Amino acid sequence: MERGSGIVLANFGRGVLVQHEAGLLHCVPKGRRQRIVCGDRIEWWRARPGDLPSIEALLPRRNLLERIDARGRAEPVAANLDRIGILAAPQPQPDWFLLDRYWAAARLLGLPALLILNKADLGLDSLAHELDTYRALGLECHEVSACTQAGVASLLERLAQGVSLLVGQSGVGKSSLVNALVPGAATQTAALTREAEGRHTTTTARRYALPYAGAALVDAPGVRDFAPPIASGRAVQQGFVEIESLATGCRFADCRHFEEPDCAVRSAVTAEQVSKRRYESYRRLQRLYEKLMVPGR
Repeated sequence: MERGSGIVLANFGRGVLVQHEAGLLHCVPKGRRQRIVCGDRIEWWRARPGDLPSIEALLPRRNLLERIDARGRAEPVAANLDRIGILAAPQPQPDWFLLDRYWAAARLLGLPALLILNKADLGLDSLAHELDTYRALGLECHEVSACTQAGVASLLERLAQGVSLLVGQSGVGKSSLVNALVPGAATQTAALTREAEGRHTTTTARRYALPYAGAALVDAPGVRDFAPPIASGRAVQQGFVEIESLATGCRFADCRHFEEPDCAVRSAVTAEQVSKRRYESYRRLQRLYEKLMVPGR
């Protein structure tokens, strides 16, 4: 009998690719209830040489990023993260509401977030207003160009410690940026595909080693929509730094910041101290939470 442990690099349906001390290993979960995702630390075993190893145990997670699926259920994306990098670009036009939700997810997990602006060589003037808002709120921003390599080296240094998850909408050049940050990414992807017996792996998060000890980059698939699971209505405001800060001044402790009297958040929006678009982003996520909480769903 052979036993070992490792880190999950990718999940491709009925199996996972695991990095262990001797290389790559194709493992299978014990059952359907064993939900393994990229970044998980697992223990595996196999009875005889040549047998397909199975996952014996999922080790405790430091954290888990999840998203709400089409049925309103929590779906795991990646585990054991140290930061979330949110990728945007001048083309296609950013979905700022999507960006807000990724930042909210990072705040709810207690993780730092970075706004990475790719295709900076195309010019960022059209994004200036929103970028000024984010910078004023304390969101760290990095301007890069995967095409010209501008800013890539400094971003790589920023990601030199821990595990960074890269997320964003489709078309922002995420694959190009991953290849710029990880010169061997294409080779690693090919190795994953071979180990996965030719299975398509582009619809799942994939982990790449960065050229720093223990550092890694997790590339999540590009999406059109995303919403983090919310534990309570009050937790929604925790995803928005300016709303959480102002909420302490509301008349009611359980204020939703919709129509309640003496709401400090709405007063700040009216006074243009809070971005109306960011406030609308909060309202949309709050409504989604309330919709999912309807009995019988």
